[in-house]
Amino acid sequence: MSKQKPATRQRSVRVERKHEQARQEILAVAQDILLQSGAEAVTLASVAGELGMTKQALYHYFSSKEALSRSLVAALVDNEIEALIVAIEQVDSGKKSLGTLIRAFYKHYRSRLDAFRFVYCQSQLYGGAGAELDPDTIQKDINPRTRHLFDVLEARIADSSASKSKRNRMRKLAFTAWVSALGLVTMLGVADAVNDPLVHSDEDLLDAMSSVFDAAATSWAK
Repeated sequence: MSKQKPATRQRSVRVERKHEQARQEILAVAQDILLQSGAEAVTLASVAGELGMTKQALYHYFSSKEALSRSLVAALVDNEIEALIVAIEQVDSGKKSLGTLIRAFYKHYRSRLDAFRFVYCQSQLYGGAGAELDPDTIQKDINPRTRHLFDVLEARIADSSASKSKRNRMRKLAFTAWVSALGLVTMLGVADAVNDPLVHSDEDLLDAMSSVFDAAATSWAK
């Protein structure tokens, strides 16, 4: 088999780069529509209209609405993980990382509840309707991103000399803190939807959750 010529290779790289750039622009528009009008408004037709292109042209980048939705979820998860890691790495004490995680998760999604629902409620909302995340997307696109977050958290809250079992315990604690933050935002979303605020203020709940997990991180590290 003959090798690809340098000029042909360069053209191929340029085409791939241009294609990926177009995909990112499409996803950015889809995210804007999601945040402004909700999940049901994110369709191939609406995205194409915002971009001034035909729906058929959009098929060159995404084969279906479901394919667009899956890529949008991955992009939203990327945004979340980046925001959480930036917040965690700005904290001086590693033992304050879990409280910081909880607050950063809340801050990232509190005013973007449609994005939160799109990422975390798709299966419940669309199960069996063909719009839910498929196992391949979860394994290849979602899990590596979340593993990276917990790698960062484990390194922050566990001493470098800690045993493997202790590091596993700290990682489990970090995961529990993240799930707790997810649960808080879920409850706030429900409360907002039915116009029935929770008994405790957001700040009181964040203070309580943060103090519990920061104390646990300090205790478990001994």
